[in-house]
Amino acid sequence: MELAISELPRYKRWPFKFFNKGLYPGIYSVLALGYIGIPTNIQEMVRHQLPIEWRTWALNFWDLEQWFTALFITAFIGAIWGGIGSQLTSSFLNKIYRRVKEENEQLKEKNSSTAINCYELFSHYIYNNYFAKFGLTSNERLSLYKLDMDLFLCVGRYSENELYRQKPNRLYPRNVGCIETVWKTGKVEHVIPFDSETEFDKWKKYNIENYRFEDSVLNNMKMRSRAFLGFRIQNSQKQTIAVLIFESTQASGLKFSKINTAMTQRELQNICHLLESLDSHMPSLQTASMEGF
Repeated sequence: MELAISELPRYKRWPFKFFNKGLYPGIYSVLALGYIGIPTNIQEMVRHQLPIEWRTWALNFWDLEQWFTALFITAFIGAIWGGIGSQLTSSFLNKIYRRVKEENEQLKEKNSSTAINCYELFSHYIYNNYFAKFGLTSNERLSLYKLDMDLFLCVGRYSENELYRQKPNRLYPRNVGCIETVWKTGKVEHVIPFDSETEFDKWKKYNIENYRFEDSVLNNMKMRSRAFLGFRIQNSQKQTIAVLIFESTQASGLKFSKINTAMTQRELQNICHLLESLDSHMPSLQTASMEGF
């Protein structure tokens, strides 16, 4: 409030500050008019609460009628002062609210016009460059996971199957699943010997023993993959920043030889450069942690 008032011109600032002090005159006018309006015997009882010396001096200065006249006039002035101050404050606060709201809307529009939907961008990227190129089907999925404070965040995903392509709302531990193998060794190429459709219990036991999945996680998986092909993505300092995972519900769904030939170091570096260039536009656990979240 004080900051907003300080921005006003001087000729507006001082009158506003003067009338803004109308709270106490307003209270005074209520009390004074209330006193005038009460019965005479109660007025006398209230006056008798004052020391006799004060009452004697007051009656020597003015008679009772003059005091009531002065009380009424000052109460009237206080009521006007308080009313104007209240109206000015309300009007000023509404003006500030409208200005802040307008500025907020402008910032939202500006942010929306310059913001980049990185998840959508990466999803289109991996579709155009890999999914369509390798002729993958609704049995396959391609996901790009970015490493952030020892957890992997899915920043891009594509599948022809709408159930498989849904954006995940969770983070992935670094030490679970095929992500762990890719992060440690740089690559994973594996086919689970059991079909999740016909041998679910064996498929689940295999994942628990080899990939350290929890039973509840496997039960709730939307895509129960059988074949995996993953690549580690490192920056120029040889630091792992992301992993790219191909997966299929079919044992022969991934053309390992064709994909391996195409996914050269140069191709992985292209993904790395794209991730680094858009890093400031993506959510970050590290940034949130530094800001106290």
